[in-house]
Amino acid sequence: MQQIELQESEETLNLRKIIGKYLSKWPWFVGFIFLFLIVAYIYLRYSVPQYQSTTTLKFDKKQNDITGALADLDNLGLGLGNADELKSEVAVVTSRPILMKVVENLNLNVQYYNSGEIKDSELFTKIPITAKVISYNDDKKFISSEYIVKEVNGNNFILETEEKTDVKGSFDKVLKLNFGTVILQKTPGLSFRSKYKIVFWNPLEKVKKLEKKIQVNLPDQKAMLMNISLVGTVSEKSEAILNEVTKQYNLDGLKDKNLQAQNTQEFIDKRLEVITRDLSGVENQKEDFQNRNRIVDLQAQAQLALQNTSDNTKALLLQQTQLDLLNSLQTEASKGGNQIMPSNLGLNPSLEQAISQYNTLLISRNKTLKQATMENPAVVEMNKEITSLKEIVRDNIRQQKATMEASIAQLNGQISTSTGMIEKVPGQSKVYRGIERQQNLKEQLFLFLLQKREENAINLSVNVPKAKIVNPAFTEDIPVSPKKSLVLLGAIVLGVLIPFAIFYFFFMWDDKIYSRYDITDRTSLGVLADIPSLKDEENHLVQKNDFSELAEAFRVLVSNLKFVLPSKDLAKVVMVTSSVKGEGKTLVSVNLALTLGNKNGRSLLIGSDIRNPQIQRYDNEPIKRKGLTEYLYDESINIEDLILTSDTNPNCDVIYAGSIPPNPQELLSNGRYKKLIDQVRPNYAYIVIDSAPLMLVSDTLNIADTADATLYVVRSGVSRNILIDFANGLVKESKLSNVSFVINDVSKNAGGYGYGYNYGYGYGYSSEKKKTWWQKIFKS
Repeated sequence: MQQIELQESEETLNLRKIIGKYLSKWPWFVGFIFLFLIVAYIYLRYSVPQYQSTTTLKFDKKQNDITGALADLDNLGLGLGNADELKSEVAVVTSRPILMKVVENLNLNVQYYNSGEIKDSELFTKIPITAKVISYNDDKKFISSEYIVKEVNGNNFILETEEKTDVKGSFDKVLKLNFGTVILQKTPGLSFRSKYKIVFWNPLEKVKKLEKKIQVNLPDQKAMLMNISLVGTVSEKSEAILNEVTKQYNLDGLKDKNLQAQNTQEFIDKRLEVITRDLSGVENQKEDFQNRNRIVDLQAQAQLALQNTSDNTKALLLQQTQLDLLNSLQTEASKGGNQIMPSNLGLNPSLEQAISQYNTLLISRNKTLKQATMENPAVVEMNKEITSLKEIVRDNIRQQKATMEASIAQLNGQISTSTGMIEKVPGQSKVYRGIERQQNLKEQLFLFLLQKREENAINLSVNVPKAKIVNPAFTEDIPVSPKKSLVLLGAIVLGVLIPFAIFYFFFMWDDKIYSRYDITDRTSLGVLADIPSLKDEENHLVQKNDFSELAEAFRVLVSNLKFVLPSKDLAKVVMVTSSVKGEGKTLVSVNLALTLGNKNGRSLLIGSDIRNPQIQRYDNEPIKRKGLTEYLYDESINIEDLILTSDTNPNCDVIYAGSIPPNPQELLSNGRYKKLIDQVRPNYAYIVIDSAPLMLVSDTLNIADTADATLYVVRSGVSRNILIDFANGLVKESKLSNVSFVINDVSKNAGGYGYGYNYGYGYGYSSEKKKTWWQKIFKS
């Protein structure tokens, strides 16, 4: 016999198999999609559509490059400085004070509805009966209260509370309710409908709702644009709210601007008073400083003193030089004897003249002495005159020297006076500059405040809105909720995902075998054929000249079986077994024997499941006959007496199991079964053994060595993966040899890899009840 080596199979991801599993459940997916589409239709039919309303504001940007008198116009509140300031305005738009004004002005704390059977329709315009809250009993604890206008009779009406109690009242008259005091008014020209509902809210609660519903975004910060949007069921109400929000926002901005301008005006007036006093004090201080220091122009006077000092210093140097000359000349004049004195020294003319006469007379005397003696009367006379002139020179030098010293003393005094004045200039200049600085600062501040007062007066007179309304509130035609396409798509997605999730967990825990790929994933043993699923009304036996799907499947099985069986002249023995009862082992055995039997070689089917015989179920006239059991325990029985020819195929013989014995295992192991096989081998081409299930009893293992090949039958959708492991164990332990699998009852879409002949899903010899059409469609 051919032995097939068992190899461990590796787990691989088979996407086709995985996808096929889900595709086989397509009716469930279609059913869920259809169900969710119905739910989506009902939701779209009765849900209240939500529409988005939007308004756009544009802010002016402050101009920081302007010059002249408007260079400091930033504090006037016109425009925004940058994108960061624009971001801060987002919080201002949705601030509670502004929203509270919106609620009060539009009376949003009262809502009106026309009640329907399923949904209520909110009213905002054309309201037949309006209400206004005069006061609240406790506005902190109160949230909302609902009333239905039950009856209107002339000027009287009846309200039904949430507790189903009636409250009577009259229009245009104060009515006390459980939460406060209200007044109802009837709109002329509008008829009243039944089930008219009025809901009173705490204004703060409506403000909270508006805070959540109003969305503010900045589409382009550089362009200084702001979009304010609101989603609601009534477009007129949403537009009115947005328009009121922008109105209150601009009024709030104008109020802030005027308040700022008024505060600025008061501040400027106060500062002007202070600056005027300070400026007057600085000017008086400057005047007093000039009077005390006899200063008209400090810089000019300092320049003049510096010039005088320079001139006096030059004159002093000249006088010092002449005084030195006089001292030298006096020294010469004081010497004894008569000698020539220096002349032409730039001294006083009278002194120069006296020295010149003295020198001339001295020179003349010296010439005379060359010709006469000292006693010469003429020389004596000249000496007297020389002595007299020399004395005159000395007197003149003394006079000149005294005059020169007096002049030097005077110059030194003038230089000292000028130097003192110059030394005072830095200190005086410092004090003077400080006084002038204070004066200039006060004057500039005074002029600046005067300018700002005029600019502020202009700002008070100009009522420019904080933001320009580029687009007044408008509503999109397409509702934002519910979105029909999105809801339908969501229904389809849910219709796919929910059954997918269900089947995912089902497949995750499902350990049943559905197709050959479930087997090949767990073992290296081959799968010879897929036997299609049969309906109850279909024939479960392969007939002569049969071209049904069942016959084709067994022809495939026979063709593949020939590659497994060894080549021999005697009959080839094929044992058909399974793990447990009900997997179709007998069906495969019977039809395999019918298919193998032909004119070229007969086939023999031996019913070897003597514990639970099943072959006789396929007889046209099932009767109790002797069979294998009788042969095994009674040696006198002849084999030819047990062999019967099939009514379906005359080339196929059958040996039935016979009576159910009390000791089947002993009978199968007593050696007569092998003797039976040996006796019938020469007469047949194929012998098919219908054996007992392996997992329940060990009978089959006693006769397994007689088989050339073993067909292990598993039933699609019934057999579990653990049975494959059981078969692998038998092969590993060499209890079975040359084993191949046959999958029975395979539906077309079993695990995505069915037989492919568009079969139903039944098992002919079972006693199942006939299924309804929807059970057949949704069979899993």
